Amino acid sequence: MTNENKVIRVIYIVMLSIAFLVLVSPFFIPLIFAGTIALTLYPVQLKLESKGMKRDHASALLTTLFTTFISIPLFYFIIKGTDAVTTQLEKMSFNEKLKDQGIQELVLDIRHDIVSAIQKFSSKYDVLEFLNEKKINHYLEVVNNFLLDFFREVATSLPTLIVLLIIMILCTYSFLNNAEHVKNFFQKITGFSEARTEELTNIFIKDSRQVYLSNIVTGGVQSLMIATGVSLLQMGDFFVVFFVTLILSFIPVVGAAPVAFIFAILAFFKDSATVAIILGVLGILTGVVDNILRSWIATFGKSKIPPIVAFVCVIGGALLFGFPGLFIGLFVGSYAYDTLPIFWDELNSKK
Repeated sequence: MTNENKVIRVIYIVMLSIAFLVLVSPFFIPLIFAGTIALTLYPVQLKLESKGMKRDHASALLTTLFTTFISIPLFYFIIKGTDAVTTQLEKMSFNEKLKDQGIQELVLDIRHDIVSAIQKFSSKYDVLEFLNEKKINHYLEVVNNFLLDFFREVATSLPTLIVLLIIMILCTYSFLNNAEHVKNFFQKITGFSEARTEELTNIFIKDSRQVYLSNIVTGGVQSLMIATGVSLLQMGDFFVVFFVTLILSFIPVVGAAPVAFIFAILAFFKDSATVAIILGVLGILTGVVDNILRSWIATFGKSKIPPIVAFVCVIGGALLFGFPGLFIGLFVGSYAYDTLPIFWDELNSKK
């Protein structure tokens, strides 16, 4: 083959690849989710096939189960949580009517509870005397407006999220049903040996399993515990607490337990000592559940990524992609941390 023919082929491949990437770029997020979910379910599919079930039937069964018990409930809580948080933030907006009223007349308002709690705490320390009512309200208004804009944007993008959810479900089934073809395609593109491809695939499966099973299951249980406790004690709205706790549970280092402790502190400043103790115990139990459940799930495959690195990746993913970035950031960080040393060692061995 002449150099001219090689150049033409390279140009053809580059142009075709760019065109393909441009066309699928709106669907990068559902494709990433579908790929990671498919690899998470792939070992289960192999077990079903070994027991005599046809591949397409196994793929359809696993996709249906994942969609029914994880994807749809999670999406439902995202919708309800977004609506509840947006409504709550709108209520807390500091409009002219509230400004004309005194702080003592807003006893039933959550904003007043927060301001009163901060003022009560700051009054005990001279260094915090600058936190008067006006400044506290200003800081709360800045935070409130930022969060309100964020959740309004999420709410307006819900129709698009529904379309992306459908695409993700269809792609998950397709990836499962054509797993060997997908694997062979990437092996040809990357030029890896069979052994190297198998090693990278196993790491991919373990990291995917950790991201989805560890985070969603553990976070869901913790969020349900805290939201139920806070709601029964009449300290907050169930969906608001569940949604916020679920998001925080995906963030390493932070976790879900601090939500219970924050409500316990608020209850303490409201002179509800019994409620504060119950919520404090609930926070401890939530931490215990996290340690036990997450540790057990981790036996199915755990990344070596340190918590602080995972924290940075999750925050970065959230800033770039919004809510889906909580998953994507953790997965990309875990996979990079687990695979880069392999290639580094390989390069050093060749030297």
